[in-house]
Amino acid sequence: MKVVIAGEMPFVNEIGRVCSQAGCDTVIYLVEDFQSAVQSGWAMPDAAGADVAIEMHNESAAAKEELLVSLAASIPPEALLLTSALATSVTQAAAWVPHPERVVGFSVVPPLRKGGIIELAPGLRTAVSALDQAKEVARRLGQEPVVVGDGPGLVRMRTVCCLVNEAASAVLEQVATPADIDKAMKLGTNYPLGPLEWGDYIGLDTVLGVMNGLFAEWGEDRYRPSP
Repeated sequence: MKVVIAGEMPFVNEIGRVCSQAGCDTVIYLVEDFQSAVQSGWAMPDAAGADVAIEMHNESAAAKEELLVSLAASIPPEALLLTSALATSVTQAAAWVPHPERVVGFSVVPPLRKGGIIELAPGLRTAVSALDQAKEVARRLGQEPVVVGDGPGLVRMRTVCCLVNEAASAVLEQVATPADIDKAMKLGTNYPLGPLEWGDYIGLDTVLGVMNGLFAEWGEDRYRPSP
């Protein structure tokens, strides 16, 4: 199985590592590298032979659309297209590209470990066969597929980013220091990382993208990004 991954750190490295460990022929492009390659034409041989394409750009809906459109145009029409459903819904992302029936949303929470889960979300026009194929891809990568409803952030990244956002507000309000908040959450809830550490690891641009996506989707103050 040939997999082409385009997106941003740390997500592309996390997924790329798991794909390589599963024996997949894996090609990784950072956002800027892929877009430059598409414009120059030299990425086409790699993307043109893909069985699965994975798009992981989360900082904004506009940036995501630009990458997703370029990626979709570079792969075979029958290739499965997995899009990280963080800054937008799957349905919205699928509307940007031809063959929306092959688009399946997914989400992982770094750090990604063997035996973990990959959330999968069908959009309004996702074919049942595409969702079934996405489940098989997840299992091949050593992850358990869990199907959830469509929406920015899906389940875990929505929860984690809201946690990061609330922790940032607590720092702003001088409730506690960043170190104390992280220590309290790791020791008190057995989280692998404190919320602020998690935010740094995921990337604050990604956290902001998820929160902006949630706020745009629901319009509720609880999703308003912390200053």
